[in-house]
Amino acid sequence: MLIAVPLTDENFKDKIKEARDKGADLVELRVDQFSNTEVEYVSDLLNSAKEEGLGTILTVRIEEEGGRNMPNRREIFEKLAPHSDYVDVELSAREEIILVRNAVSKGGGRLIISYHNFDLTPANWILREVLREGHRYGGIPKVAVKANSYEDVSRLLCVGNQEKYDKILISMGDFGRISRLAGFIFGSVITYASLGKSLAPGQLPLEEMVKLRELFYK
Repeated sequence: MLIAVPLTDENFKDKIKEARDKGADLVELRVDQFSNTEVEYVSDLLNSAKEEGLGTILTVRIEEEGGRNMPNRREIFEKLAPHSDYVDVELSAREEIILVRNAVSKGGGRLIISYHNFDLTPANWILREVLREGHRYGGIPKVAVKANSYEDVSRLLCVGNQEKYDKILISMGDFGRISRLAGFIFGSVITYASLGKSLAPGQLPLEEMVKLRELFYK
């Protein structure tokens, strides 16, 4: 039942202090959104977050799934994945999953294998297969899909609940906002909240997410 805040490198060191003070558990370094993606620079920011007592998610999102393609993506994974608590790699990047998994294992972190659909929520059998494939790779499967109705939200959560292992379930968009909180009931282990500008549709502000977790889960 962890709350993560995705961050770019803009005012990063101030943002991590704010995230810590407002109750975040993790910060997601969206390296694909950084102004500087040199390994040493990213490493410094990663260490800064850890020094503030926050867990870290290292993400270098590809263009096809909402990020941008970077020539040094593999280098970042190889050198920094062992030093992050979680590392996110896309299910569609199958040729890189084993490389990233091996790098993560050197530091004892956990792999997140993510799937995104910014247009719709696929059929139940597709959702189930995505979750199972991510799990077979040895990672925490993360499914983030656009909800065009509340039925879409309920389908994702119910399918996810049937898979009895750690996963991350997110319905994006206005209909899906409830999943950011309700996902915990259905076995989702991490939710993402915004600090200032949201990096994904439907994210709740960190302050609200922390208050709602306190109200409903404690």
